[in-house]
Amino acid sequence: MSSHCAFAARLKDQYWAYQLLKRKLRTVLACRVIKTLRPKELCNLYFSLHRESPVSGIVPSITAMPQARESFLYMALFASIYRSACPGDIRAEIDLNAMVFAWDYFCTLYPNHIQERRPFGRIRPANFAEAWIIIEALRDGLAELRYCTTCHTPYLIIHGCKYQQVCQMCVLNQMHKAKNITG
Repeated sequence: MSSHCAFAARLKDQYWAYQLLKRKLRTVLACRVIKTLRPKELCNLYFSLHRESPVSGIVPSITAMPQARESFLYMALFASIYRSACPGDIRAEIDLNAMVFAWDYFCTLYPNHIQERRPFGRIRPANFAEAWIIIEALRDGLAELRYCTTCHTPYLIIHGCKYQQVCQMCVLNQMHKAKNITG
């Protein structure tokens, strides 16, 4: 019985490794949920899928991700899609089905803005690894998805970020109105 369970767990991990690496998730991030495959096996799978080595280096931080106020809008949209697709609590473990669905749907909304390497634009997450970091931050309490009672949209709060913890849509609207009055 236990050998059957071990086989089933490895088969499930192989399926998810394929799904995550196909979307170019960094192997160091995939190792956090894929437990029955060694990091070297994940690197080999990544190479066989993309004919290039996986991206190495430091994993991006959620606090460094937003480069402009507009970035928050896209990050909140992605987080909202994930929250809608996730049947459980988003502060529990990452729901891989919801993650893959949210990313694939986000890519259909912004197909020409997805980039694996720098320079990244204002649309964030720019790649699947950044999307993963957003969901991990929500799970770990480093970020929150709140609802704005003024503009009636969800907005993302990133604790420790250089931007104020307010609805960025409202701030952008205020800036736009002020520009139109003075300009």
